[in-house]
Amino acid sequence: MAASTINDRMKFVAAMVQAAVTEKRIAENPAAGVKVPRTSSLAVDEDEIPTLEEVDLIAKHISPQYRLTIYLQAGAGLRISETLAFATECRRTDFIRIRWQVSSKANRGDCRTRFVPLKHRAEGEYRDIPTAPFLEEEIDAHMEQWEAVPVPFKDKAGRDKELEVFFAPPERGKGTMPTATTYAYHFRRALKVAGLVRGDGKPKYTPHGLRHFFASTALANGIPIHEVSRWLGHKSIKTTVDTYGHLVPGAWHRCREIMQEAMRPVPVEVPTEAPREAEGYEEAV
Repeated sequence: MAASTINDRMKFVAAMVQAAVTEKRIAENPAAGVKVPRTSSLAVDEDEIPTLEEVDLIAKHISPQYRLTIYLQAGAGLRISETLAFATECRRTDFIRIRWQVSSKANRGDCRTRFVPLKHRAEGEYRDIPTAPFLEEEIDAHMEQWEAVPVPFKDKAGRDKELEVFFAPPERGKGTMPTATTYAYHFRRALKVAGLVRGDGKPKYTPHGLRHFFASTALANGIPIHEVSRWLGHKSIKTTVDTYGHLVPGAWHRCREIMQEAMRPVPVEVPTEAPREAEGYEEAV
């Protein structure tokens, strides 16, 4: 039985027992102190998703070398760890092929496995994501200003590998790679400079909000959810449905219309008598 179901039923029983205590039918509540499973909703809150204007504002105010990271996340749905591992080998015709992500330990000086396989994927597996022309232009603009830098690393088997990465460490690959943690500093700073902060002064969004922007925009414009799930790299389409299903436009309204038409169709009026004369012909003399 699902945790949410158990939770709901326990609340019902607890309320009944408490009512019995209040009415002095029983001396004490036997359900007091009983722990119920915690439930967590995966559904993304629309307030966590920046608007297009806000996405562009973040890109404008972040460190210039990281401008492309904003659009790789918002325009292709990459995780930040995948974004920071973006390399020349990712570029294909009209799409990108993502195979690596930056290790959470990559900022350590002694880290040898700077890049690791994608989340929910084995080493060597990848996912392809279509790229809009504007994103291709952003990639080209980045490459014109910053050369990709070869960064050596070892895979899980200890074999030597190399990626020509876009967001390279200093000294041509000899420094530590940026990670989601170190990148967060630049992201938070950009939001504060752009004025995208809450009432308490904290940043309004996290980098993951850009990934939410990609998913919600695709779904709002009719892209099938199973395709969006594949591009996001979710382990299961259930994750995508639980997270973004409520953002699919007009689902409730369409369901009402479809079921009404299927089960109570509007009757079509059919003439009970055939016309006396065929339309368009004159009566024979």
